Amino acid sequence: MNKKKLTRLMIDTVVKRGIENMADDPRRSIRRLADLGRQFSTGRFQDDIIDIIQTILADDNSPYYTMMQNLLDNTDHACIRKLGINIGYNSWTYDARTLRKYSAELGHIIPWLLIFRLEDNHIKDSNTNNTNNNNSSANDINTKDNINIEFIKRRISEARDLGINSFSIIQKGGNTDADKIIDIFRENEESAFFYFLDDAVLTESQISAIKECKNVMISINADDPQSSNMSRKMHDDKILYSIYHYYDDNDFDNVDSLDANSESLKKYYDYQSSMIFLIPGKGCKNHGETVKNIRLKGKFPCFIWDMYYDAHLISKRLLDEENGFLEFEKDGSVIKPCLKSGCQDKDTSLINIIKAVMPMCKTASTCQ
Repeated sequence: MNKKKLTRLMIDTVVKRGIENMADDPRRSIRRLADLGRQFSTGRFQDDIIDIIQTILADDNSPYYTMMQNLLDNTDHACIRKLGINIGYNSWTYDARTLRKYSAELGHIIPWLLIFRLEDNHIKDSNTNNTNNNNSSANDINTKDNINIEFIKRRISEARDLGINSFSIIQKGGNTDADKIIDIFRENEESAFFYFLDDAVLTESQISAIKECKNVMISINADDPQSSNMSRKMHDDKILYSIYHYYDDNDFDNVDSLDANSESLKKYYDYQSSMIFLIPGKGCKNHGETVKNIRLKGKFPCFIWDMYYDAHLISKRLLDEENGFLEFEKDGSVIKPCLKSGCQDKDTSLINIIKAVMPMCKTASTCQ
């Protein structure tokens, strides 16, 4: 057994025991887990996280104790362990060293995260023949305008060879291709996935399949009319899930007065989720610094993230670079960190895309 697998097994054993002990004394056990996290922490980013957690939990009245208790009472513990280890150890510790090594050798940033934007009617399975086009090939990775499942699989395979093990999929539209996406989760058990359902609703069979995948967090669009029903199903089946919201500038008009009873945030409590992702809406400026300050004040029984701002923060801690993630539009083009010619061909290798859009630089202004 190699060192990575042995360390992972040790962490899993300790975390499993720690979670089981929380039933007897939640507050003491949560603090103990944070202490154990520091013992296993070997990366610069983990030390920062543990410092923040221990500071927040020093307050016996912190709403984060309520958040943790809800998470543990209503979520499959195996999922908490597996996703947590996949991202905390695999992606942010062991593989982060590989990313830094390859980045130095290549002279370009190897990202820690890939994001894919999909629309249901744009995901094409290359094993399905297109009867309306006699020139199409069942093995062709390209569709006329948009990406397909094989595109995602190939990108993930290329990414894992480079040490990238965190992936987000944002799906807009129906659920007909969710089965193929779930297969991707199964095929990459040691990777961490965040599956954002924009307006897609999973079937009962798909929810059951997700329940068996311990390496994924589902995120439900809180602005979708069906979101309450979806979150209730996730909660009842003890699936690890979060909610997300496309924010605008008005959401932060009275941010200084926000507290646990603020109507602007109380509406999200009904989802019974331990985590909220906030994403800047179209034309809205980024309020990530404000979101970070809200999170650190610890006034709410849920953990609040700004998706892009915090991805940049993680990049800076892991890679010493701000632009440490890549985002693909539904047509396969790169839209973050920047859009450049030469990155629109879906047959271009991931390493060539990285060379085109991921220069090593210490400031965001020179990279965007």
